[in-house]
Amino acid sequence: MEFGMLSPSGRCRPFDAAADGYVRGEGCGMLVLKRLSEAEADRDRIWGVVKGSAVNQNGASAGLTVPNGPAQERVMEAALARAGFAAADVDYLEAHAVGSQMGDAIEVRAVGSVYGKGRDRDRPLLMGTVKSNIGHLESAAGIAALIKTVLAMQQRVIPKHLHFENPNPEIDWQGLPVRVAADKSDWPLHADRPARAAVSAFGISGTNAHVVLEGHGGTASEAGPAVGLTTFAGAAHNVTVADVPSDEDVSGERSVRFLPLSGKSDGALRDLTKRYLAWLAEHASGASPNGIKASFLADMAWTAGVGRSHFPHRAGVVFRDLQTLRDALTPLAEPKDAPDTPEPQSAARVAFLYGGDEGYWVGMGAGLYDSEPVMRAVLDRCDAVVLAERGASLMDVMFGRDEANGDLSDPAWAQPAVYALACALTALWSSVGIRPNAVLGDGIGEVAAAQAAGVLSLEDGLRAALARGALMAVPPAMDPDKSLNGLQAALTDLSFRPPSVPLVSSVTGMAAKPGSPLDRAYWRRQARETAALGARISALAELGADVVVEIGPGASLGSQVRRVWPEVPDGAGDARTPPVLASLPQPPGNEPAESGSGFVEAAARAYEAGLTLSFNGLFAGESRRRVSLPGYPFQRRRHWI
Repeated sequence: MEFGMLSPSGRCRPFDAAADGYVRGEGCGMLVLKRLSEAEADRDRIWGVVKGSAVNQNGASAGLTVPNGPAQERVMEAALARAGFAAADVDYLEAHAVGSQMGDAIEVRAVGSVYGKGRDRDRPLLMGTVKSNIGHLESAAGIAALIKTVLAMQQRVIPKHLHFENPNPEIDWQGLPVRVAADKSDWPLHADRPARAAVSAFGISGTNAHVVLEGHGGTASEAGPAVGLTTFAGAAHNVTVADVPSDEDVSGERSVRFLPLSGKSDGALRDLTKRYLAWLAEHASGASPNGIKASFLADMAWTAGVGRSHFPHRAGVVFRDLQTLRDALTPLAEPKDAPDTPEPQSAARVAFLYGGDEGYWVGMGAGLYDSEPVMRAVLDRCDAVVLAERGASLMDVMFGRDEANGDLSDPAWAQPAVYALACALTALWSSVGIRPNAVLGDGIGEVAAAQAAGVLSLEDGLRAALARGALMAVPPAMDPDKSLNGLQAALTDLSFRPPSVPLVSSVTGMAAKPGSPLDRAYWRRQARETAALGARISALAELGADVVVEIGPGASLGSQVRRVWPEVPDGAGDARTPPVLASLPQPPGNEPAESGSGFVEAAARAYEAGLTLSFNGLFAGESRRRVSLPGYPFQRRRHWI
């Protein structure tokens, strides 16, 4: 009050003849700044772009509360120069204006001097200040002004400036190309550029700051670019698919999603689930008669995956639509009689199991082929090799197409089909960030396991599978040694390397020795010699695994693992068997080819087990956008002294 800065009338009236000072407000604000290229690559919600900024010192003036007009002009000109804009290209100015007749007049004259250059008289610069709404937040005043401005650009609306009834007579309103936004109006639209604005903030210490902003193309509600696929690999010599376009559309709709939820305690996880149920109810009430769109639920799942931290207590909620999502969330939100469970152990090591010569069916993998670009890229590469070798399509046989020139019941086709599917599933898991720390295969599955361990390239492994299939198709009465010699001859031109991932051998029942290549002689033995499965699983258990994932069609090998896995004590001294997840369980009865729900279910269980997923892989080829989700429910406790 001593300096006459506070309004005795309790109103902040910038630019008005009745301006008599400002009203003090309380508040704070925060902006997240990020390089534009990185924000676009991460598909963040971009509210605006800082094109130029400048600060300077107010310098000498008539008093502590008297601005220096030339200093204000210099800071505005510097920010404009850094932005590379002409002054006339700015649509709106969020002024500092505190409601002082003299101070406001000095600021408006400086604004007119800088932003009036080249501006048409019929398109004046619109001005306003958030201080007329919430008062002067002092140290937070600048951030409040900036937040208001980017929100206004995003909404394409210029808010009404309050308490402006009689223009300040100290300002030459007729001579200056500026106008106070006394009424709410649409943001001026331009066909050749986004919205542009500037924000001023002046400190009583003498610091002047000015920022020039630009809108970011569309609104924050519009979808971003497609989730890209670059290069992924399961191991050093694994499948590497670098030629999948980042904007490739999935030809089949992903009908199943999973929502990752997590908390630092069971109670936090339950409270978060309740928040999601309330949030869904709120959105459903405001949705169209057709309900919440599937695309919005997909955006929700994607945002929760890539935009939230993931804590130890987890739930992977698999759903198809709003109703199935609610049904899955409801039991998670119910209170438990038991106290919170101990901190879950973080899973780190993954074992991949590759099934062999049983459990496959016509149409296996068709749904994933249609919906997953990664699967399609690997299977198409395999199909090209088989076309070159046999002149017929492996995919036609595998998916039971009318034009197929073979039958999946024939080992000559079943063996390469199971191998190709296993390699595609390995690549799919790799695309979501899950790679094996140890592998075990049975029959043709060991060839796929060897490929995952870097022993064979994708194409060489497929040629080995073709040769193995031809061997199995030979009538039993034929000389077996002659057949095995034929297999070894077929492998002559293939390249073999030592495994880069521990591989449990089906011949010895032990992990292959480091540096020892699994050569042609090994695969000749492997076609006829098999160690007991229990011994091999024990060897795999000794390598350590927090999660076991079955790679391939069906779940027969995984069920055997559950029966014979040795009970290994966990960190708390309790015996436990790791969870066994099936990548592609066989659909029940005579249902059509699966839609990929089995893989999504397995990914959700892997998340619950504590594995770190790369969620973008679950949305490859899609255009997703970030949406506002429920906040984390902090578990507050009082501590009295």
